[in-house]
Amino acid sequence: MTPMSFANFVRVVGGTPVLHEAPDVTVTGVAIDHRQVQPGHAFVAFVGQRVDGHQFVDEAFRRGASVAVVTEDVKTALGPCIRVQNALQAVQALARWERGQFEGPVVGITGSNGKTTTKEMVAAVLGALGPCVYTSANQNNELGLPLTILQRDASHRAMVLEMGMRGLGQIEELCTIARPNIGVITHIGYNHIELLGSQENIALAKTELIASLPNDGIAVLNGDDPWLRRMQHRTSARILWYGMGEGCDIRATSVTWSQEGMSFEVDTPHGTATLRIRLLGQHNVMNALAAIAVGQTLGISLGDIQIGLGRVEAQRGRLRLVDAGDVTVIDDAYNASPSSVGASLEVLERIARPGHRVAVLGDMLELGEMAVQAHREVGRRVASAGVDRLLCVGVLAVEMARAAEEAGVPVVRHFNALEELLASVGSYLQPGDVVLVKASRGVQLDRAVDAIAAL
Repeated sequence: MTPMSFANFVRVVGGTPVLHEAPDVTVTGVAIDHRQVQPGHAFVAFVGQRVDGHQFVDEAFRRGASVAVVTEDVKTALGPCIRVQNALQAVQALARWERGQFEGPVVGITGSNGKTTTKEMVAAVLGALGPCVYTSANQNNELGLPLTILQRDASHRAMVLEMGMRGLGQIEELCTIARPNIGVITHIGYNHIELLGSQENIALAKTELIASLPNDGIAVLNGDDPWLRRMQHRTSARILWYGMGEGCDIRATSVTWSQEGMSFEVDTPHGTATLRIRLLGQHNVMNALAAIAVGQTLGISLGDIQIGLGRVEAQRGRLRLVDAGDVTVIDDAYNASPSSVGASLEVLERIARPGHRVAVLGDMLELGEMAVQAHREVGRRVASAGVDRLLCVGVLAVEMARAAEEAGVPVVRHFNALEELLASVGSYLQPGDVVLVKASRGVQLDRAVDAIAAL
């Protein structure tokens, strides 16, 4: 964060100092957890469901906080407090101010699937420009995004910000804080359809990103996604299309698979090259194409782009291969949607031998009225992927199991509870098996990954 005087800090957050004279302090950062306070930080006290930050104001000052931002009276003699009406709005106001201090590229990334991996790839590629501040984990909401911006310091040459949403207007609000000049949309799927009501509304919500770009900005869009083609009118920025089909500015061909990752030819306006990534799946080739498009937009060579992409490894829960002794686990348990399960089943089909393909799947949540149909479609996709054994858990997964049995999957077992699956999974595995584990986050199927690894 750019250092701020106390007076300027008060002005930006719109608060009232709980003192008579402004102290001679400089604010150099923001923390909302007292345990993460560094000397010079402002500690912002949030009232959570289980913890009230106001109880830790003294501890924050002992750790070196320069000021505390509070929403209720706090008795402390250790440092100055600023009273505000809303702690979240104070953090957002600081992030807006910080964004105004930065003149470099700000890349916003959203999409129903692939935004986190794309964010990692874009940040790795932009490392060629110098240090890059980017979203950690899934800090992509109305609090996580501003906190990410506030991590910026004078050394950073770019910002890469993942943007999530659970309703219309939310990405638009994030864009008022981040003011991206490059926007990437990976895919329009069915995630959150229970909340938004239709895929069209999902498309409208996601394309708030490109609608917020300035006229001289750049929209990097999946050219193979029909919804994004239909929504291109929403931006006045220049569009770069990426994909594997005709009409894409950044296009992948000759895609090849191995257990070490993917290789492909890429055709771009600035040349052609053979690139390799250490991630599995054609969908990750698509994510790489988005990163290539962003990199080339900012003048990064294909050689340096390859170096950046080569640094990206699979993260826990995101198509990570786990050596579990006699079996290999494809840990993709972070989350699930119909399209992402289909992509993961393709990975299983590609890297596992017939007779050794095992899928451990769970409910896909927030699908609304299409939930039953979507789970039955996944069951049929399990069969077409040549899966030999399907173990599934959850209320909706019953439909998946029924469809898989009807489509001829040799062994299908449905469990009502996760604990039952965890107790039985080992009895269904054989040496040489490759086991895909995937479900929505709420199913907690990451525990199955750990259970298999511990066998």
